[in-house]
Amino acid sequence: MKYIINFLIGTLILTNAINASGGISGGGIANIPQGQDREKYHLGKAIFNQELSLEKQTSVNLNDQDERLEYLQGSLPNTEKRRVNLPDLSGKLTEEQLKALEYFVQIRFNIKLPEKKKDKE
Repeated sequence: MKYIINFLIGTLILTNAINASGGISGGGIANIPQGQDREKYHLGKAIFNQELSLEKQTSVNLNDQDERLEYLQGSLPNTEKRRVNLPDLSGKLTEEQLKALEYFVQIRFNIKLPEKKKDKE
């Protein structure tokens, strides 16, 4: 009888130790940048989460914004593609806001956007 009780206690202790090992963890989130990049990140986050009210901009290149926002939308994970529609923001973002949105998406979803080619004169 004593052996059975010791066996049960030992099994109970081992079972609890295995379950509490902490070997499985959730996915991490990207490191939030510091300094000026932090402001840019949070502006992009607010735009992405639609926390800012945006109005039509008159001095923007719609074709360029459409192209960049379509590319960003296609780069998102499938769960985010269903949640947000970035091309709807076309014509409502200033260049600074669009760059902040691109920066946020790069950091948050670990996406490498292509480098912009500068025109050679």
